[in-house]
Parts: sequence; structure tokens; C-alpha cells
Amino acid sequence: MRRLRKHILALLAAATFNFVVFFPVIFMGRVVSPNDVFFNFDPWSFYRPAGVLHVQNATLNDPPTSYLTLVALMKSQPGAFHWNPYIAAGVPGFGSSAAAILSPFILLAAAVPLAWFYTLLIFAKLNVAFLFSYWWLREERLGKRGAAIGALVVAGAGVYAVRWLWQSTNATALYPALLWLVRRAFNRKPAPLLVVTPIAVAYALAGFPSSMAYGAYVAVLYALFIAIRERTLPLRSIATAVAASLLALMIVAPSLVPFLQLVKRTGYLTIREHAAAEVWYPVEHWRLFVDPFHLGSPVYKNWKGNPALARTNNFVEATVYVGLLTIPLALVAMFRRRARTRFFWIALALILLAAMFGLAGLPRVLGMLPGIKYTPMTRLASLLPLPLGYLAAAGAAWLASRIRPRQAFAGTIAVLLAFDLALFAGKFYPYLRVADANVPTTPTIEFLQAERGPYRVAPLLNYFWPNAAEMFHVEDIRSHFSSEADYRRLVQRFEPTSWAGTSTIIQLNSLKLDFSDPLVGMLGVRYYLEHKPIDIVKWTTFGATVPGVKQTGTFGLEPGMVLQRTVNVDAEPFWAIELPIDVTETRGANARLLVELLKDNRVVWSRGFTRADTEVLDKVYLPLRPYARLGESVTMRIRSIGVTGWMLIGENTNANEAKLFYGRVQTPVIFDRELPDGRVFRNLSELPRFRAVSRLRKLNDDEFLRAKDIDFEREAVITDDPVMPPEVSATDARVELVAYAPAEQRLLTNASAPFYLASAEKLTPELAITIDGRNVRPVETDMMFAGVPVPAGRHEVVFSRRIARGWWGIAAAGVGLFVLLSVVELIVGRRRASGQEGTANAERRTQNAE
Repeated sequence: MRRLRKHILALLAAATFNFVVFFPVIFMGRVVSPNDVFFNFDPWSFYRPAGVLHVQNATLNDPPTSYLTLVALMKSQPGAFHWNPYIAAGVPGFGSSAAAILSPFILLAAAVPLAWFYTLLIFAKLNVAFLFSYWWLREERLGKRGAAIGALVVAGAGVYAVRWLWQSTNATALYPALLWLVRRAFNRKPAPLLVVTPIAVAYALAGFPSSMAYGAYVAVLYALFIAIRERTLPLRSIATAVAASLLALMIVAPSLVPFLQLVKRTGYLTIREHAAAEVWYPVEHWRLFVDPFHLGSPVYKNWKGNPALARTNNFVEATVYVGLLTIPLALVAMFRRRARTRFFWIALALILLAAMFGLAGLPRVLGMLPGIKYTPMTRLASLLPLPLGYLAAAGAAWLASRIRPRQAFAGTIAVLLAFDLALFAGKFYPYLRVADANVPTTPTIEFLQAERGPYRVAPLLNYFWPNAAEMFHVEDIRSHFSSEADYRRLVQRFEPTSWAGTSTIIQLNSLKLDFSDPLVGMLGVRYYLEHKPIDIVKWTTFGATVPGVKQTGTFGLEPGMVLQRTVNVDAEPFWAIELPIDVTETRGANARLLVELLKDNRVVWSRGFTRADTEVLDKVYLPLRPYARLGESVTMRIRSIGVTGWMLIGENTNANEAKLFYGRVQTPVIFDRELPDGRVFRNLSELPRFRAVSRLRKLNDDEFLRAKDIDFEREAVITDDPVMPPEVSATDARVELVAYAPAEQRLLTNASAPFYLASAEKLTPELAITIDGRNVRPVETDMMFAGVPVPAGRHEVVFSRRIARGWWGIAAAGVGLFVLLSVVELIVGRRRASGQEGTANAERRTQNAE
């Protein structure tokens, strides 16, 4: 208790900040949650809770729609650790630090129900940053009062507060930990390997390279400044830091390697190569240091922004607020001579401000540094709380030493500063009732989940916002972040506007999408999802439908009637049969129109259409593919079970069959069903995820993208250089998918001759293929997917994914070395302490004897 009294001001400052930020959580039964943004999009907009009248802060779109979804995936499907099949036709799983899911902050916050995730995440980042900031500033000998006030700035500055839910603050929350380690080293109190290594591991898993680089640069410069100023070099601490860094890199290698590989494949670095030298704040932006809502607020729906901010013209990127009291306290620090490193922090603050505002050519100079060049110079604002926190601590300590009563004065400053910063954060974040913070499933989602997979979907426009698929285990060809450059090129072939050229989002505009492109079928797209009020896909199908026979009139459909007609495929394209019907009455609880397709007197497809099904378009659609092709025929049979209505008469020379009119659909997309929250359209060109082909051709990527005559059902393209197409001849090959999981698929094959197994599984470093347990080299097929020649006979083929193959041994060695070195360090430390105690006792005995 006595020890706690020493830190009473720090406890008061932290408690005040937490009390204000989490007041609605403590007293109103709410949680911090931006999940209300889901209700901006279909299908969730149909199920908006009564307590969510509007989205409180639409700026907070990314965390719920592309980060919480991944946390939900981790909690619900641990098998996605190595591979995430649910976005962009598959990307490395949450075990890759690209996702930053393995950051201790995320793992801790994910331990609670998803509705509470954001609350615990903010609490962890805020308080860990405050604790390390307090320890660091105490090591700087700024006193308990100054350290408590400075820690508030470093932990709770608005620059960080608006980013707490983003990956960048996984690193920024650990900035003060790095500075604490540096200052302790020069204070001759080196931290042990047992402490330094976990901090290094946590920092390495932060998942946001630019923020990680910023903190590393400052820590190194800080150490160099102290070394020069104090003319000392703590070799033991340097050795510990180097060892801890190497151990951390070994331990996290399986997470870092796939991240670096993916970053290279995305091509985003090339796009952003000059970002640092292109964007900075206009001079008038200085007002936001004292008036954080000068440009408006997304919460109060009055955000006006500033076009001069270019790509950073949003509230999060524009925020530079560090607290009203921080700046005057920092100015007072000029008089604090005992602030030993104040000149370093003053210089750093001036450099940061000059770079952020594009002065003295600093953006171009700093923009050449690794880790800085790929992000706007305005992001350097995330470093500003460090020098200002230090200077505010120094200024507050100087004032407290001259104004009495000291504790009351310092306490007042701490409470006012905490209240100011916490209130800013509280005004930014939405607070929802726990029930409203849960993202609901909907009928469309449940329908997709119930369908047998594997298959992919192509939601259109902003329906089912990209990456939400991760939360519900639905495979979406779109993505928000994490798409390879080649994949974006491939999608742009059938939807040229799917990628804007600079963004990280792939979306599909139904007005621009080529539904007949065979690439869509090769990707395994089974369903298109569309908003209910939008009729683009419907009219696409209508426009591609021609009469199959001549219409001559109408006839009445009565309950119990059975109608049958043969449909000949005498021309292509012929994807589906359109059957117009007007249902006027139904009788019975199970009234329906039972429609069947027969091939060789065997039912190959059937479905019972209810009145609600037919009333959407007054038509129903029967898939002709894959049951019949040119020169073949199927029999269409219709049975009315309690249904009365009207149908069209069509010419028929066969007197034994009904004169049914039908339309010939020449596009592979047909209406499937309308659900309360959306429309579902079937893509009849869908191909199995794994398919046997008997023809191969050799093309490069550009030639492949230009070729639109490829029949992917029978043919595949080798784009792997310098691999030439192998000899294949089997036309009777059968491929059966017997087990499917995110990171592993098992197949049984049987063929009378060698054949080629093509797939819509991406060929990435994570993939390995075995045939009967023997490793075989995957071949790049169809630009970026995996294929393999398979011998004649029966075989088991396994596709398996493991991130960072070959690096797990290094990680295990890193953990082993860490444990070993920590034990050795503890033993040596105890012996040294024992020896020092023995020496001290001997000296006391000598003194007593004298």
C-alpha cells in the first residue's frame, strides 16, 4: 500500500482517462463498437436493430468490415491459420503477420466475445502504453508527477486514439517500451533477456511495417543521442538487445515470411513508392492542434474536410490533436534543465512538424528511408506524442516544483489533461448495446452456408461488403486488402472497374461485369448476390434470352396437371431454359410447381417453385448446363401441386408432348431465388474447384488474359516458365473431392491414361501437392493457379497449405535458445547477486572487527 501511494498521481491520471472513455461501458451497459457500419450495407440493413437509428461514425468502416471479420475467423475456424480461402480466392491465413492477429493486443482482446473485442483492445493498448510511458519517463528522472502527466500524452493523444482499432497502434502502443529499454540501459539497469525478447516479439508481430519502422528509427536515434551526450556505451544492454532481436526474428519467422512474400505479390509497394514525398498537411492545418473538430466530425455528420489533404482527407488521417494543455506544458519544458534529453526531443518534434507540413524539403529526404517511403508524410504524426509527452512531463515537473501545494497542482493538471484527451476519444467512438454490437446472420447468408461447397460467390456493388465473408465462412472473390497484383489483373478482365488502381478494395459493378467470361466459371463462382431494388442482373438475363419455339397463345394451369416436353439443344450458347408462368392461386400448405429435367429417363435436376418464387419475375429458370450440349436433348416435366395459373403455348410437332413455350437463355447467369434480404443469381458456367483436363496449351500471362476462347472445362493453360505442357490423353478421368478444409484438400482420381489435374487453388509458397504421399512440383496454371500431371490409374492427391514451410524449425530453435539463454541469465544473475551479497557481508564483518 505504501508503494502504491508513491504512484498515486499516475493511478489518478490513468483512472480518470479510463473512467471517461469507458463511462458508457461501466454505467450504461454498452460496449465500444463500430459494428453499426454493417447496417449501412445489405444484407444487414434489413435487420437494423431498433437501437441503431443511424451509423454513429462511418469513418470506422475498416476495423469491423475487414479486421473483426478476421478475428471472428480465428475464433471460429482455427484451421484457417495457414490459409484463408474466404477472400480474393484465397490468401495466407491469420498466422501471417499481414493480419496482425498474433499481436498480443489482438490475442488478448479476442479472448472475450466478439461484441466486447474493441473495448478490451482499446483498454489493453491504452493502459500498456501508459504503463511503459510512465516507467520510461521515471527513468528519465522527470519525477512521479511529471511522468504521470507525460504518460497521458504518450498513451492517450488523439493521434493514437483515432487509430486504436487499426493495426498501426499495435506498434505505437509499444513505442514507450522501446524507449524504456533504451533509457534503462544507459541508467545501468539493463533489462534481462526474459523481458526484452517478449517485447521484441510483440513488436515484430505488430503487422504494420511503417509504424514499426518509425518506432525503431526513434529508438535508435534516442540511443545514439544519449551515448554521445553521456559518452558511454552499455555494451551488455546492446548485446542483450541484439540477441533479443535475433531471437524474436527467429520466433516470428513463420509469421513474417508469408507476410513479406504476400507484400511482394500484392504490388502495393510499387504503387506507393513515392507516397511519402507526395502528401503533407497544408499550413492552415495547424489549427487542428487546438481545435480537433475544425474540419468537422464524422460523428456529428458535419465533416467538411480539406481537398488539400488529398488521399488523407478523412478525420483519422487529419487528426493531430495531442491535448490543449500539452503544448503550453511542452513550451515550459525549455526551462527544465534537469530534463537531460530535452534537446533531442525538441529537435525531433521540430523535424516531425517540418516533415508533416512539407517544409525544408524534408518529405523528399525522409521519403527515401526504408519503412517511411511507402506512407504519406502525414503519418509521422504518430511519433509526435513521444517528444511532446516528454516535454509535457518536463514542463509539468518544473511547474509542480514551484507551485504549491505540488500534489494538488499536479493532480489538477493530470485530471484536466486526462479528461480532455479521453473526452476527445469518447466523442469519436461509438458505443452500442451489447446485443446491437453482434453482427447478425441473415437468410441469404444462411442459404449460402447451407450450400455444399467448395464454391465461390461474387457479390455485386457493396452488397455483402468485401471481407465480411470471413466472418460467415463464405468464399468471396472480392477482397478488402490482401490481393495479389496478378489476381487483380485477372478480375479486371471480366470487370475492368473492379480495382481503382490505388485502393486496396476489389469490388464488382454489375453494369461492367462480363457474365459470359469463362474466367468467372474457372474461378468457381456459383452465385452472384445483388441488392433487391437493383435489376441489373435480371435485365442482363432478359436481354440474352430468345424464344426457344414460337409462341402461339396461353393456356390455363390447373392443380394435378402434368406437362412434359423435349428440349433439343440445336444451337449454342444455350445455358438455361426460361419458363414463363403466372400463378393466380394456390391450394394447400405445400402448394408448388414441381419442375424436373430428365436425361435418359433419369431425373438430373428438380426443384419445387412456390408462388413467392414465381412472382418475383413471373418466370422460372431451369439450368440446361451441364446436362445437355449441342446435339443433345433433355425432357422438361412440370407437375402442378395445388397451383392454378397461366402458361404460354409454344409450337411442338410432337403430338404426345405438351405445347409448352420456353425461352433459350444465352448467358450463364440466371435468377435463382429472392430472399428477404437480397437476390441470388446462379452462374451456370461454374466449374469444380479441381477438374481433369485432356488438353493443354502454353501461353504467357498477357496472352492468357487476351485469350477468351479457352474452354476451361476441358482445357488448361500452362503459364509456368519454362515448363512445357506434359503429354496427357485421358478423356475418362474422374476426380472426386473427398475432404475439403481451408488448408487441405484430398482427392481421389481414376483414369485410363495420364491426365492433367487443374485447379482454382492459387499457387503460392504455402502450397504443396502430393500424389500417393509423394511430393510433386505444382505447375503454374491459368496464370496463378496450381495444376499437376497425374499418372493413369487410381491415386490420392492432396493439396495442403502451410505458411513458411521450412521456417518452423528456426522458430522452434528460437524458442529453445530463448529458454536456454534466459535460464543461464537467471543462474548467472543469482550467482552474481549472491557474490555481491557475500562481498558486502565480508566488508561489514571486517568493519565490525575493526
